[in-house]
Amino acid sequence: MTGIAVLLADGYEAKYDASMWGVMIFSIIFVAFQIYIKEALIKDHWSKVPLIIKFIWWTVFAGNSIGAIKRLMETFIF
Repeated sequence: MTGIAVLLADGYEAKYDASMWGVMIFSIIFVAFQIYIKEALIKDHWSKVPLIIKFIWWTVFAGNSIGAIKRLMETFIF
C-alpha cells in the first residue's frame, strides 16, 4: 500500500513523506510484535534470558519506538 502511495505522490517531499509513513507503520507493528513476544510467549522466563539477548531486545525496542514517535511527530506536529 505504501508503494502505491509513493508512486502516486508528486514531488520528492511527498514521496519521502509517504515512504516514511510506511516505515513508521512497520516500526509500530514490530514494536507490538516485540511486546507480544515478551509478554505472551516469554512471560516469567524473562529472568532466564541471557543479558546480551536482553540488551539486543531493548536496543531494537527503543530504536523502533523512538523512530516511530519521531516520524509520527514529523507527520502531524511539525
